[in-house]
Amino acid sequence: MQIGAVYSALLYVSTLLFLAAVLRHLLGRFKLPGLVAGLLAGMILAPTSLGGVLNNLLGVNIFQVNDYVDFLAEFAVILIIFAAGLEEGLAPLRSAGLLGLAGATLGALLPFAAGYVAYSSALGRDEALYIGAALAATSLAAASAILLERGVRGRGARFLTAAAAIDDVVTFILLSVVNVVVQTGHISAREAAGLIALYSVAWTAILAASLATLKLVGRRIKEEYSYEFSLLVVFGLTAIMITLGFSPIIAAFIAGVSIAEGMSRENIKKLTEALVEVFGPMFFVVVGAKSDVLGAGLKGITMGLVLTALAIAFKMAGIFPFAYLYTRDARAALAISLGMTPRGETGLAIAALGLNMGVLNDVEFTAVVFMGLLTTIIGAAAFSRVAEWIYEVSNSRS
Repeated sequence: MQIGAVYSALLYVSTLLFLAAVLRHLLGRFKLPGLVAGLLAGMILAPTSLGGVLNNLLGVNIFQVNDYVDFLAEFAVILIIFAAGLEEGLAPLRSAGLLGLAGATLGALLPFAAGYVAYSSALGRDEALYIGAALAATSLAAASAILLERGVRGRGARFLTAAAAIDDVVTFILLSVVNVVVQTGHISAREAAGLIALYSVAWTAILAASLATLKLVGRRIKEEYSYEFSLLVVFGLTAIMITLGFSPIIAAFIAGVSIAEGMSRENIKKLTEALVEVFGPMFFVVVGAKSDVLGAGLKGITMGLVLTALAIAFKMAGIFPFAYLYTRDARAALAISLGMTPRGETGLAIAALGLNMGVLNDVEFTAVVFMGLLTTIIGAAAFSRVAEWIYEVSNSRS
């Protein structure tokens, strides 16, 4: 018996979401965030685990990640990031300032350097560069999802949101340099500086242009179709930035910030929150479903554990000093640092790119994916338990 790809995707995602909801209820008593439940649900029903067994028993390939499942996951992550940008507009970027920029930059560069140094001699230069780039990333989706779920706002939350968003930009610039090195065999300091300047200026220019445009036309959009217009902005800007070589994650954040600054956002926020409530978990269940931890083997698991330790330790070492200078509170700085440790969507995307280009082999790819899953689960669980530390310092300094 065969089921159409669309209906198979809808049935699979619905099953994943139901299991995630059940696990979220069970894990809620341990103060674990919903995204951990989503990742676990995906891992349990992955095609390489119980999902594959069920496919064989039923004689139907229901539990599989096809293009439609990927589409729903991409839609979900864009919604999550859009909601994060919409929450407070430019306030996080203004509030974090140079400390947020410095923390995000060092928080990306330290793990990148650690991954490269640890594996360049054992695996080779190109492999180590991609592994370092995957370690540099921070999951803006994971941080945003927990802040939204816990209702944490204020100065500390703004710093975390801004730093996570800037971290994605820094990681993207690093990845651009890595791609040139891998494809050409070398890059001069001048060429690297040119690439860094180009993407930094481009990101700033796109943000400024989006803000100016929305401030000019946003207030003239009637309430009756303001939400439809906001979706047009999100996906229009995403299409433009993808064409220019940017990540859709950055585009969604810029769109949220621009709409928050240029339009009346209360109605848009309510509808976005309703959509995130329904579709938000899809991204995390699909990430879990794509994992193949059982097939990693001892070598892949061991390498994944080492990468996880490097990813957490050096990310926290990079962000903590600047988070402390910003909050003047060690507990809040620790909470912010933990919130930056999940690699989630960005780290996994870099790993997939390395595999597709033939730079990473299956074992190395699985190790990076394992690192992405572990840092997301460990970081999200730890951050969720201490998120109120950010709220406390936010209340005392707001």
